[in-house]
Amino acid sequence: MQWSRTWLTIGLVLSQQAAWGADAGEEIVAKMGSMQLTRAEALKLVEPQGITLKGDKQAATVALEKIARAELLRRAVLAEAKKAQWEKRPEAQAQIERATEQAVAAGYMNSLARPPAAYPSDDEMKRAYDENKAQFTVPAQFRIAQIYLAAGDDAVKAEREANALARKAREKGADFAELARKQSTHAPSAKNGGDMGWVTEDRLQPEFRAALRNLSVGEITKPVKSANGWHLLRLADRKESRVLAFEEAKVQLAQAMRLRRAEQNEREYMNKLIAQTPITVNEIALSHLIEAK
Repeated sequence: MQWSRTWLTIGLVLSQQAAWGADAGEEIVAKMGSMQLTRAEALKLVEPQGITLKGDKQAATVALEKIARAELLRRAVLAEAKKAQWEKRPEAQAQIERATEQAVAAGYMNSLARPPAAYPSDDEMKRAYDENKAQFTVPAQFRIAQIYLAAGDDAVKAEREANALARKAREKGADFAELARKQSTHAPSAKNGGDMGWVTEDRLQPEFRAALRNLSVGEITKPVKSANGWHLLRLADRKESRVLAFEEAKVQLAQAMRLRRAEQNEREYMNKLIAQTPITVNEIALSHLIEAK
């Protein structure tokens, strides 16, 4: 994603004051034609989705941008629908009534299920962290560069060229990045000297994982065959797998625990309603509905 271009139109850094509005609540964070989304409106959209604005700023920014885009598009569609007086159609009236009922029921349920603001406490989070440390394992990461040769119609020729290129790349003083720019047939990485950036181990193809597992930083693999061609990989850097420290995991842990508690509260409330007033179903009447179809 091209951030510089995106933020010319979507300024979703809610923790900062923007020049578009003097009042923080009226600060414009996104625009679509004449429609505007203020900081206060964006915050109201964020809360029901459980997104935190603390911790990983980039992740929060991506989530906020999606929310802003979706909201402005929704408003644009609504404006077009109102122009067409769509809400006056009988089928639309029925949908509006149903949606209103669902919104009231869902809002009421959310208010009942929402855990107290103080939940979870640091002690509760620490206990959950100690009991589930394995879930906070960050997989190993590899910073790799590649030279890719498509197999084409002549697989034997492609393999021969890949082996020759591997020998050339390992020569003393060889410039892997320059070779990638000239020889690689994967255009996006070739223009960056083969650089593929950081990739977590779990997202690597199995054959790549096997080739990189025992490689030292700076070394180059033998040609690795994939479904469509050959890859020559250079390990630029690596980060070993590790378990997040408690302080690093707190935000993620708090979100998960609040969501789990809310789900538990909702189940308990529903079970209480059913216990007070059991549901009975007339299966014969239901079967008549099916027969009528």
